[in-house]
Amino acid sequence: MSNLENVENENQAETTLPANEEELAAAALETIQDTMDQFMATADVNAVFGETIKHQGNLILPAAEVVSIMGFGIGSGSGGGGGGKTFARPVAVIVANEQGVQVKPVVDFTKIYLTAFTTLAFVTSAWLRMRRGQ
Repeated sequence: MSNLENVENENQAETTLPANEEELAAAALETIQDTMDQFMATADVNAVFGETIKHQGNLILPAAEVVSIMGFGIGSGSGGGGGGKTFARPVAVIVANEQGVQVKPVVDFTKIYLTAFTTLAFVTSAWLRMRRGQ
């Protein structure tokens, strides 16, 4: 056998996976698909818009922001893994009545205070550093 034939045989051996590796790849793909399906279920319209409430002639519909973050990795051999997180936060309340439809935003004062405090701390720190340099 010539060197060229040996190289061709080695390349063919590398591109064809043994049966057990094909089964592992199929199982990994199925696991990834199942996980993706679970994450996509959280982005359903029912997760974004809550149950409609009727109160004193008003139709009230809560709305939320749903965020899904995920990642996967497959290593050589049988290694691999994945993970993710899904969370939701209220962003608005939609009120419909005889006068029309209003969208009332939900204001998160905790987030506003934390942002203001962080900004104040950063500006104070920068001011102190500049003052030391004089």
